[in-house]
Amino acid sequence: MAKNPGKIIEPDNELMKRVAKGDDEAFRMLFDRHYRLAYSVIYRHIGVQTQAEDLVQEAFLRVYKAAPKYEPTAKFSTWLYTVVTNLCLNYKRDKARDRLRLVSGNDDEGGNPLEQLAQAVEPDHDSLDAEERVRMVQEAIAELPENQRMALILSRYEDKSYEEVAEILDTTVAAVKSLTSRARETLREKLARFFDE
Repeated sequence: MAKNPGKIIEPDNELMKRVAKGDDEAFRMLFDRHYRLAYSVIYRHIGVQTQAEDLVQEAFLRVYKAAPKYEPTAKFSTWLYTVVTNLCLNYKRDKARDRLRLVSGNDDEGGNPLEQLAQAVEPDHDSLDAEERVRMVQEAIAELPENQRMALILSRYEDKSYEEVAEILDTTVAAVKSLTSRARETLREKLARFFDE
């Protein structure tokens, strides 16, 4: 069987070594290989397409800048998920700070008045179609604490093992199991009234 050099799949860690030496083609290959997964994680976390696209660009810019210091102690994809996760957490913190500045009369315990109003309105259970249910689930996930949300997204939607999630979030497997369990329980409680049979 003849080998076609164009068909050889170079390992990510080798591509990162090339990127560290200024090889833009290697960077493009990494970008093409991992763009969809990075975008998927960011979009599920942020929920806004244009912001997700911007954050993917920022994530890969960080990958490019970090290439000279990159140490392949873990799989590249695990390291990339760590970069993406940290970027999402920083983005959410910044957005929360911006919202606090914009909402006048927003006490520490008062919360966002618009969110309180939305929570007070009871939807008609019979009129919930599939799209509305998906939106409600997404909103409930977005309201989870950061660490629970990321553990759930990575394990449930990105099919990462508990071990991989623990490595990405820099915690223990037991902590990841606890985070995902609490996230699921919180979602069950928040969504039970909307999904009663």
